[in-house]
Amino acid sequence: MDNQYLIIKYYKKEVNEDEKCEVENWLAKSDSKTKEYEQYVSIWEAAQQSKLLNNVNIEYDWNLILSKADIKPKFLNKVITYGLRIAAVFLLAFGIYWTSQNTILKPEYQYVQNEWANKVKTVTLEDGTIVSLNYKAGLYYPKHFSQKARKVKLEGNAFFNVARNESKPFRVETPISMVQVLGTTFDVDATNNKTMVTVTSGKVKVENKSEQSIFVELLPNEQAIQSVNTLDKNTVASENFIGWKTGKYLFKNESLLEVITLLERRFHFAYQFTSNELKTRELTAEFNGENLNDIIKIIQLSCQVRINLESNKLTISKNE
Repeated sequence: MDNQYLIIKYYKKEVNEDEKCEVENWLAKSDSKTKEYEQYVSIWEAAQQSKLLNNVNIEYDWNLILSKADIKPKFLNKVITYGLRIAAVFLLAFGIYWTSQNTILKPEYQYVQNEWANKVKTVTLEDGTIVSLNYKAGLYYPKHFSQKARKVKLEGNAFFNVARNESKPFRVETPISMVQVLGTTFDVDATNNKTMVTVTSGKVKVENKSEQSIFVELLPNEQAIQSVNTLDKNTVASENFIGWKTGKYLFKNESLLEVITLLERRFHFAYQFTSNELKTRELTAEFNGENLNDIIKIIQLSCQVRINLESNKLTISKNE
């Protein structure tokens, strides 16, 4: 039979009446046709078990079998039983190899985004790594990591608690950076062509994705800030940069601009200073889970400013 995939359609019970008659008439010609039918089915089942097929279109899948095994249809019409069995075994072995290699090189990524402005969304990855997503943050991650590395892609702000595995580094890709660790905790904020990485424990490497020779290594309470053209390293109070997740802040003579910037990551408001002088006023205060209105009251008293909250926008002005 010229169209071998029609035999598989018949085997799968997906033929119409005309196709059914065509196959059954072909089978009725001789006992050898029945054996040939069984051989085609054996090849199909071998490929099926190896997960080589896409299970969408039988003709496409059959042609995929022929191409992967480098077997021509005319040869199949003439091949002996032993040869077909060899082909089936080959397909099984090749399919397993082909599938595993594609899993290693091209894992299928899933996507999750936090759409809750007042709640942290947590994702636990296959290896036990826990990722906490801030509002509007999106994470691409594979259901199964490859054999060589653990890699995810991040848009926005997230905190990573990475399960340690020295033989398989964990990598976070942002639009302009690559962050690599073995097992540690750190915060990544990737927005508007800028990546900010803040380490709370362990050791982290941050490199320019387009120029890997440009990199910095970070320890706890160190931070890297990368823009398109620069990669800088600073010392910071790391607990304040994960305050969006924990609700805890400890400000010691911190500029009001820095305070408002950090609080914005938790409460997601817009803000405006009516004068640059106000940005430099300093705050010393500790917060642990207070709501925004209570925090505003403390800032107003401590910094002698007036803060108006309207339509989710803070306006910071002089207290006159």
